[in-house]
Amino acid sequence: MTALETDVVVVGVGSVGSMAAWQLAARGLRVIGVDRFSIPGPFSSYAGESRIYRKVYSEGGHYTPILQRSQDLWRELEKISGAGLLRTVGALTIYDEHNPRLATLLAASADNGLEHELLRGDEARSRYPEHVIRDGDVTLFDPEGGFLSSEKAVIAALAEAERLGAEFLGNRKAHSVEKHGDRYLVKTDHEEIIASRVVISQGNGAGAVCEALGTHLEVLPQVLTWFPMRNPAKFHREGMPVFLRRAEDGERLDGGARFYGFPSSDGWTIKVSGSVYMDEVESMERPLVWDPEHIDPIRAWVREFLPGLIPEPVRVATCADGYLPDETALLGAVPGMEGVITAVGLSGHGFKMASGMGAVVADLAVDGVTATDVSFMNPTRFLGADAQFTSLALS
Repeated sequence: MTALETDVVVVGVGSVGSMAAWQLAARGLRVIGVDRFSIPGPFSSYAGESRIYRKVYSEGGHYTPILQRSQDLWRELEKISGAGLLRTVGALTIYDEHNPRLATLLAASADNGLEHELLRGDEARSRYPEHVIRDGDVTLFDPEGGFLSSEKAVIAALAEAERLGAEFLGNRKAHSVEKHGDRYLVKTDHEEIIASRVVISQGNGAGAVCEALGTHLEVLPQVLTWFPMRNPAKFHREGMPVFLRRAEDGERLDGGARFYGFPSSDGWTIKVSGSVYMDEVESMERPLVWDPEHIDPIRAWVREFLPGLIPEPVRVATCADGYLPDETALLGAVPGMEGVITAVGLSGHGFKMASGMGAVVADLAVDGVTATDVSFMNPTRFLGADAQFTSLALS
């Protein structure tokens, strides 16, 4: 079996792994990235063209520092690559006025001094004519929100990392990482790689690592849909914001509680997706077949709340996210293997901050500490305080 040596091995070169490879290579380290799929890959969680970027975050203001760092890094990657990656068109959130998440959203904005605008009723309907806004709805506009071209961003990071000397090895499985003297040994089905540091960023393939860290990674394939505009010239105005709509807890919007969408990238469709998932799978290693029942709720939402769209999708795609019980990533060093850094379990809301996570991973790998507060993502929170490792299974 081939033996290789490097400074850092990145296991899983997707959303975070690509960004970590870029950041580590930019600091002068030799990087080898390995992935079970091709690099870039067809079944990664970043598939499907775009992802929302929000600064005012209903998940809580504790995300603001890493969101800010990510925003800065997206702009840096744009300059390096010459590609437009983060389009700031604003982000519109529409909540029922009784939704408890509205208070969290407002607190996140107030605590971090973030701009926002609240509108209701006729004023909101006049500002956002694309949407059906009910009398009990509240709209919150985040002017720093927008959307990321997810696949383009990953390719840009990979290209820059490669320019800086990183090497990528696709279509092989990493099976384990173990201590090897004062370094670490990563075993794949093609080679063994010795490195001073290891980054584990396997995305929806991180089930074994999450199990070792005391929790379960639920891999949920999601159905993504694109709907045609009835009248593109009328519906798709310049500066149309991305949107996210969430029902009051316990309320159902014709079978689902949340949906979101993006301005047109092709001039005639709008990407609209929702909290509609297929059954849990062990891994995402081949295209999955979706049934009409998976898109019926999204059709219903479009019919009720976006009358300017034809409620029949013209494009359907799937991706799969890995969810943890508390929907918070495991980001940090593995106890007993402090040179091994995990960045897994992004739980469906990680891409917007993937560049920041990649930089935090590089901080931890190089310096052992980071100035960005990610303590709430502590990877040992599901374990006892005395947990120690000398090896980890990766598959």
